[in-house]
Amino acid sequence: MLTQVAAGRTYDYSHSVGRGAQSGMGFNQPVSVALGQDDRMYVVNRGSESISNVAWNRTGIGARVSRITVGPTPGDEEFLGEFSKYGNNDGEFIWGSGVAVDRRENVYVSDEWLNQISVFDKDGHFQKKWGALEKEDGQPHGVSSIAIDAQDNLYLTDGRSHEVRKFTTAGQFLASWGSLGTENGQFNAPWGITTDQQGCVYVADHRNDRVQKFTADGQWLAQFGQPGTGRGCLQSPTGVAVDPEGDVYVCDWSDNGVQPGKVHVFDKNGKFIISLSGDAQQLSRWAQMTVDANADYMKRRREVATTEPEWRFAVPTGLAYDAEKGRLIVVDNQRSRLQIYRKLQKYMVPQMNL
Repeated sequence: MLTQVAAGRTYDYSHSVGRGAQSGMGFNQPVSVALGQDDRMYVVNRGSESISNVAWNRTGIGARVSRITVGPTPGDEEFLGEFSKYGNNDGEFIWGSGVAVDRRENVYVSDEWLNQISVFDKDGHFQKKWGALEKEDGQPHGVSSIAIDAQDNLYLTDGRSHEVRKFTTAGQFLASWGSLGTENGQFNAPWGITTDQQGCVYVADHRNDRVQKFTADGQWLAQFGQPGTGRGCLQSPTGVAVDPEGDVYVCDWSDNGVQPGKVHVFDKNGKFIISLSGDAQQLSRWAQMTVDANADYMKRRREVATTEPEWRFAVPTGLAYDAEKGRLIVVDNQRSRLQIYRKLQKYMVPQMNL
């Protein structure tokens, strides 16, 4: 277990979950995770695009939503099943991009290509779908991430029209804000989105290298991070989460173009706290099962000088904060896994009695 301490916070790396798999116990290009009840998690796998040799149609190999449970200790994860697949029929998606869960544990999945939201029950049974545009305006659109607040309002980002839209969970349009630009309240290819306990909305402003905070009706409040290569600077953020204390977690996709990616942590006032780079020194239980069943895997691992590059994030894309268990779930896209950190009680330096 690796512990990182900064600015009164303690982060313990717990374990990782997943492995590369086109179906079953593993992931394929995971992009987003949402938390349900009883330790359930829903992971959107975008899958790998290919050309069918039969029909010469583009297909998404491994595209699906994985249903898993992840308990508080390493090794107790369970694969519950999967639903959806590549396609444009009911219950399918072309480019799955985001996932969110409402209070009744209905699961909402966004499609960046079809610009629609598909709704499933907690077991993955398709319920309905609705268009995620304010109106058909003939302009480019690309629905990215989605989030649901405590009142079951649904927010989504559109990376091509550079705006945020707000709907009811039934698909009724409520409001929108944003346009292309660099000023407060403007965006350039926004991606990740989340809400906090006060109903404020946080948006990962991907190409502006920042996170912006808004009221529930779109009034600008604050900015987290800025472009650059120094501490607390961002480069292409894709995901954002907020914990009950107001600390903000940001997936930095390319980490200033130098490293494969990091998760940066800011306090509620925008002060930089720490960066997490990935600490998966041990294989996940599912990955270890694969190694144990294939002797050649271990032979190849012994041939490398160090496995340290495997510990690190490779294009972290999404994340969620589990307030009930005090843990951060990071979607490690190119490693096909989740990395899990626990945020402990604030670190206190013992005082000596003089």
